[in-house]
Amino acid sequence: MLYVSSTLMWAYPVEAAILIARQYGFSGMEVWAEHVWFHQSNPREIQQAAKRVGMKLTLHAASWDLNLCSLNHGIRQQSITEVKRSIALAAEIGAKSVTIHPGRFTLTSKNRGMHESLLIESVNELAHEAQRQDCILSIEHIEPLPKEMIVTPQDLNRLRAALAYPTTATFDIAHVPLSCSLTQFYRELEGVDKIHVSDATASKLHVPLGTGEIDLEAIWPLLFEKDRPVVVEGFDDARDLGVLKQNLLYLQHGDCVSFG
Repeated sequence: MLYVSSTLMWAYPVEAAILIARQYGFSGMEVWAEHVWFHQSNPREIQQAAKRVGMKLTLHAASWDLNLCSLNHGIRQQSITEVKRSIALAAEIGAKSVTIHPGRFTLTSKNRGMHESLLIESVNELAHEAQRQDCILSIEHIEPLPKEMIVTPQDLNRLRAALAYPTTATFDIAHVPLSCSLTQFYRELEGVDKIHVSDATASKLHVPLGTGEIDLEAIWPLLFEKDRPVVVEGFDDARDLGVLKQNLLYLQHGDCVSFG
């Protein structure tokens, strides 16, 4: 099932982006909570637009400027509040899977034990809230930057195993270092319910498909081996949708996929 991220149509409110995405042949959309709030959209209108054109929805929770295991209590609590607000939004628009970004180190990895305890506490609270709202929390691994904590399959598997409430995993191919085997990373990651796809170069992530250095042809069939959302990601705030159209060129004419 090929989905598209609403952030590729940032210039348009989500209810309009849904109609655009359907016209381009996508079967679903991952709605970013910040996109909804930026345009002050009505969740009911989003749900109605999706139903009208038969679009399935998932949700990406707020993540910008947040840290679920910050050593600063106020920042940590506000981060939890924003993700809970995202979960409530998912319930309103009818999205059952809510992707979240895990927390990161405030200082250095020397404080890992303290940060891990705070992260487990925060994510447990959020996973419980998702369950209460009839959603599932899907935790995404992040690219291996200096302060990121959850960057390998083992990191994410251990975090999920430590939780008291059910969660799933979001696999993002652009977050896997170019030097690593995408196939091996994918095989080692447990409980994947959603896949994010974009290309990447050594210096930039989430570039349009076919414009980076990821071996898409090798990984593409594996991504569609099960029936679950495969979300084309990126960001574009231009009304001409140039980045989305670059992705469509690959999807429509690439050797490794049939689309549209």
